[in-house]
Amino acid sequence: MSLPKLVTKTLKPYVILLSIGMLFLAYDQLKASEQNAHLQSLDNLTTATNLVSYQVEAASSKLFLLNEAKTLNDFDIAAKRILKHSPIYADIISVNLETGQYRSALLHPTLPEKDPNIIWTPLVSISPKVAISSLYEKYPDYWVFAVKYTPNDKKQLWLEFDLMHATQSLRGLRTLDNGYVFVIDRHTGRLIFHPNPKRIGTASISYNSGISQLVESGNKFSEFEYYYRNKNKVAIFDADNSFDWVFIAGTDRSDILATSYQFGLTAIFIASLLYISLAISYLTRQLSVALANLSNQKDISNYKLQLRYTIDRFIPNRGIQFCLYDNQSGEFSTIDFHGNSRVVMNDKALAASFVPNKTLFSSKQNADRLAQKLQIRTNHHIMPLCNQGQLIGVVYIQTRLPMGGSIMRIIRDRGEIVLSNLLLHKSLLCKDVMTKLDNQHTMNASIDCHKNNENVYFAQLEVDFFDQILNHHGSQCADKITLAVAEMMQTCFPKPRAISLSRDGLGKFSLLFHAHDQSDALTRCEELRMMIEKNPVRVGEQNIPFTASIGGGVIVNNHQETICRVEKALHKAKGSGRNQVSFEVYAH
Repeated sequence: MSLPKLVTKTLKPYVILLSIGMLFLAYDQLKASEQNAHLQSLDNLTTATNLVSYQVEAASSKLFLLNEAKTLNDFDIAAKRILKHSPIYADIISVNLETGQYRSALLHPTLPEKDPNIIWTPLVSISPKVAISSLYEKYPDYWVFAVKYTPNDKKQLWLEFDLMHATQSLRGLRTLDNGYVFVIDRHTGRLIFHPNPKRIGTASISYNSGISQLVESGNKFSEFEYYYRNKNKVAIFDADNSFDWVFIAGTDRSDILATSYQFGLTAIFIASLLYISLAISYLTRQLSVALANLSNQKDISNYKLQLRYTIDRFIPNRGIQFCLYDNQSGEFSTIDFHGNSRVVMNDKALAASFVPNKTLFSSKQNADRLAQKLQIRTNHHIMPLCNQGQLIGVVYIQTRLPMGGSIMRIIRDRGEIVLSNLLLHKSLLCKDVMTKLDNQHTMNASIDCHKNNENVYFAQLEVDFFDQILNHHGSQCADKITLAVAEMMQTCFPKPRAISLSRDGLGKFSLLFHAHDQSDALTRCEELRMMIEKNPVRVGEQNIPFTASIGGGVIVNNHQETICRVEKALHKAKGSGRNQVSFEVYAH
């Protein structure tokens, strides 16, 4: 197997397998990252719970020590020593249960401690006489919680924790790169610890967005996903502890996905290349089918329909206009659904301005004269269709913005080839190959088409003694005479006066033309006869003179009857000595 064939055969399966492999690696990495995040979150919850437990136990020990003070002075000295060497503590409060008096070791106001809304949770694991409070605000924006020791029914000792210091030991706990750990007071729904110290004491959005309902329903440990500040969060919460706190550890979903980004992006890139390859292959295949259908069209009207269908399918547009161009007459014409042509305008200068093999984009303000005639009032592409540098048609594609040119160039190139072949085929069917005049079939159709028009005349011309000229001077001389007559016919009967000029046989021609009346028609034919008489052809060193007889008349019901009547007039001209013009001698 040759190398190109091997590459062609294996490229697509290889890209597909590579994409699948990268997607699998990305998925496997994602699952590993999720598992890693889950395990780290569990470890962080355990660590946070242990750290808090150690601090609460240490606080309980200090309260036990303070309870052993014999005098008030000894109590104050011990309390101030604890507060001085332990910045995590905010204050020590002693409560006289008999008098209801609250006393701060730092002699601070104790009104916040008297708040009846403070909820106490017994810490039975330490001592039935030890309890931990809910969160409360000691000063404005200064939140604390306390561990309480009630040695008897006469007094209580409180050790208040400064949350700004007490919980900062948890800041080092992090899940993956952007993870977090925070702690919430279950009774108040406020944050006891948060990586951002300014959030301490504020209401927890995540807790109040669903975790609180799970906890109240008895679910004290679970995974939970929530949406916060345009980020999807993945967390694990643990409310199964003696403090009535909820510990939450988690990270952003994007943090989990980050580890699989490199595989995922590579897979997406490869898949994108595969999609582009498939898209190009699909477009190429569909375009080939459309262009093949365009090439199979047998006439101009069906060509126009298929060209519009092809452009509509592959190029976004707001309308398409197609015009044919006749290089001889300079006429631009449109084709209707029945194949009939209608001349729009005559402008050879405009045709010369179109550049072959170049599609232009024009704004509606700069529309050319043909576009204005076609009532194109939007921005548009101008697609000239040429054959060997000569304009044969033009397509206007109405678009709001300039479009990519690759597909447009492909359609234009195939459209030019197909249109050139159709025009050539039509020319072979309708034209005389030698003189490029219409053939007899085309002339008959033209007569029938104009049979109801006024001031339309038909004439037949026959070169006098053409057979003798052919026999005596040869085919070269006969051909030169034929071409000379055709040229002089076009000179005397230019378009639009001439409707159709045809060659009917050896030395025989026909003319279908407009004239003001029969006298004008006779004059025109006489001018042609005189031009032929005065212009011999030159063969070698010899001038060969020749003449022509012409018979004519107005067209009637159909081409058969018209030709029959004009042939009688031609016979009259020939019978009267040739080199004459005769009109409807035998009309009756």
